[in-house]
Amino acid sequence: MKRIATVLALLLLAACSTSSEVRSSYAAASGDRFAYEIENAGAMDAEALGIFRARLDSQLAARGLLAADGTPPTRRVAIRIDTYRMRHGAARGLLGAMAGTDSIQSTVVVRDPGGAVLGEVRVDSGNATALGTATGMIERHADQVVAFVAGGA
Repeated sequence: MKRIATVLALLLLAACSTSSEVRSSYAAASGDRFAYEIENAGAMDAEALGIFRARLDSQLAARGLLAADGTPPTRRVAIRIDTYRMRHGAARGLLGAMAGTDSIQSTVVVRDPGGAVLGEVRVDSGNATALGTATGMIERHADQVVAFVAGGA
């Protein structure tokens, strides 16, 4: 029984993957506060966009990096959703990989107030299995964006 649980846990972890291609590295400085804009070129639906924004806000705020309460940002982050494809939950559950692959691809650019590019990354998230949820994948994608903004990961 323990072996089955271990195998299932490994499959769940492998089900969704997120990777980054750092085009130019970036490391936040002490005192940096960020504001972000999202360009939805990949036509992410409103519900998914809400999940993405909520996760960005909560993770940036938790790290003390979100410009809020009228504080002017020291850095601006442009997030372009390049590709968004999410299978319907029933298709994912019934057909798995035969229903295609869930994917989110975005380009993230950090700029100073004058507009100079300080760092850029491409984030790719995908899931070809029946495991995992759309919400989980969207949140992991947002976490990867925050990791880059926070530490240049």
